[in-house]
Amino acid sequence: MHLKLYFDSTRNILSVPANRGFSEVLEILRKLKKEKKVIFDIVDTKKFSKENLWDVYSQAMIPSVFKKFKVRQIFGSRRRSASFFAREVPALLVFEKTENQPEDVYPHEEMGRIITIKDFLERLL
Repeated sequence: MHLKLYFDSTRNILSVPANRGFSEVLEILRKLKKEKKVIFDIVDTKKFSKENLWDVYSQAMIPSVFKKFKVRQIFGSRRRSASFFAREVPALLVFEKTENQPEDVYPHEEMGRIITIKDFLERLL
């Protein structure tokens, strides 16, 4: 398993349910690396262009379509898709079989409940 955490180190993380527990995420990732040998990358998006971010967002949409969970309003709004993606709302992409296509993305909404990055990482522990 390979995890990629995308966020902008220069922006304030929004105080929204999707970001709940984000302050603990880096510590949990270190634990996972040590205890479970999980590989992770942290990608700072502060110098990403809108096009670069849109490319990553497009990748993140793939698992949401196949697994039928919602991400559009987590990372933006109905009118402005991806407006907070990997900026004010960090994104974790999960790669299992290949580095080309993520198997999952967090945070996302499943059956009316937001599954945060922290929620997912704690399940891995």
